[in-house]
Amino acid sequence: MKRIKLTKASLIIVLFILSQNLLAQNAGSASKKPYKSQTYFSFGAGVSLLQGVTDNFYQDGHGNVQLGLMKELPFNKRVSFVTGLELERLTYNLDFFPVLDENKQTFIQAPDGIKYTRVFQNSLNLSAQARFYFKENSSKETSNIFLQTGLRAGYNLSTTFSFRENDQNQSVNLSEVASPFNLQAELMLGFKGNYFKKLEILNASTFGFTYQFNSPLAAENVENIRPINLTWRFLF
Repeated sequence: MKRIKLTKASLIIVLFILSQNLLAQNAGSASKKPYKSQTYFSFGAGVSLLQGVTDNFYQDGHGNVQLGLMKELPFNKRVSFVTGLELERLTYNLDFFPVLDENKQTFIQAPDGIKYTRVFQNSLNLSAQARFYFKENSSKETSNIFLQTGLRAGYNLSTTFSFRENDQNQSVNLSEVASPFNLQAELMLGFKGNYFKKLEILNASTFGFTYQFNSPLAAENVENIRPINLTWRFLF
């Protein structure tokens, strides 16, 4: 009986040691990087919403377009760091008109005869984000779903107000009242891998939104505007 008990105890100890070794091996394999890095060409487009616009300014549809490069650096098979450099063009359709002088910088309702009023803003954005895969990302081609979130910081390259008057297109440089920098928070849901068999050049696709913490314009009656960009991005 003692031998049987000792044998059982030995078996339990051996099984316990083996199970711990297997767990350690699995944890080690899960922590390994599936690949060193991956670089994507990115293109995105979508619609934008503006919060904080005063009621006396009519607003129509707004849009956003991005073009750039993104780089993924895996920490392990579940988490990656993603950074990108993108050119972004934002278009805001607002029925207002800038009044810019030495004493006052503000916007008023567009006078009679002025139509098709738009603001075009071009910026260069640098992003730093984390990507969380729903299942192990064992290779570049693995089909997977991921959540991507982080921050984007942008430098304003140009801001222009365009309108049409007397059958002529005109524009005003808004660099004096444009915010030089912007900061955005981004949350995206993405898909990668064999989901795109019919379009093999496409590596991944994401859809989500960015919220901008500051107004694109610094004039007194538009400083509370906060853009929200809904974007569908493609990574090649």
